[in-house]
Amino acid sequence: MSELTAGEFRHRTRLSTKMLRLYADTGLLIPARVDPLNQYRYYDESQIPLARLIVLLRGLKMPLADIGRLLEAHDNQRPSIVDAYWERVESEHATMRALANYVISQFDPERTPTMSVHTRTVNQTTYLTEKKTVRPEQIPSFIEESGHRLFTLASQFGGPAGALTTIYNQEVNDESSGEIQNAVPVAGAISESEVTAPVSVLTEPAGEHAYTRISKAQVKYPQILQAYDEVYAWLEKQGFTPSGRPREVYFADWSAIGPDDPSCDIAVPFTR
Repeated sequence: MSELTAGEFRHRTRLSTKMLRLYADTGLLIPARVDPLNQYRYYDESQIPLARLIVLLRGLKMPLADIGRLLEAHDNQRPSIVDAYWERVESEHATMRALANYVISQFDPERTPTMSVHTRTVNQTTYLTEKKTVRPEQIPSFIEESGHRLFTLASQFGGPAGALTTIYNQEVNDESSGEIQNAVPVAGAISESEVTAPVSVLTEPAGEHAYTRISKAQVKYPQILQAYDEVYAWLEKQGFTPSGRPREVYFADWSAIGPDDPSCDIAVPFTR
C-alpha cells in the first residue's frame, strides 16, 4: 500500500483536519508515520476502510468511546456491539417521544395521551425490603441492584411471590432527595429477626389499589410523572381517598422487552 499525505488522506476519506487530529488523539485513527522534523502526518492507504468505518459509526451518533471498544473487538463481536448501541438509542428516542407527547398535552388537552386507570384487590402481603434516600437519577440503579439482592434472598423464604415493587415513602424530585423502598413479596412466613440490615420486613394489609400500566419508555423520569398524575386525578374524580404510599410494580423482564412494551404499573392504595 502507498503512503498518503494528510491532505491526500483527507481528500480520500472526506475527513477534516480537525477530525483527523481528534481521531488520532483518541487513538481511533493514528497516522502511520509522523515526520520527526516537521511533524507532518502520513497515512497508509490501507487505513482508508478504517476511516470510512469511523465516519459511518459517527453517522449513527456513536460516541468515540463506544467506537474505540468496537474497533478493539473481534470482527464477529462487532455486529452485537452495534445492535446493543442502536437498541439503546431507540429506547432513548421512545422515551423522549413519550415525554414530548406529555409536554404537548400541557398546552393542548385534546392531545393528552390517554392512560386508563383500573382497580384491583390486593391480599395481605409480606415483603423483603431495602430502603435508600435517592435523587431521581439514582433510582434506576438502586431498583436494579437492590431487586437482584432481594430476589436472591427471597429464595430462603419460600421464593418470590410476585413482582418487584418500589414504594415511595417520600417525594423524590429535582429539588430534593427522598426515601424509596424496594420490596419483593415472599411466599412464606417471615419475621424481622430472620433478616439483617439493610434488609427489613414489611407487611401490608389487604386492600384496593388504583393503577395505570405504562411502557418501558414511559418509566423514565420525568415522563413517569404523568402516570402518577393520572392515577391521583382519577381517585379525586371518583371521590376515593389515597390510603397508602404510591408504588411502581415492575412485572416484566426488563432486559427482554422493547421500549413500547408494557413494563410497570403505577399504583396507589385507596379507600372508597
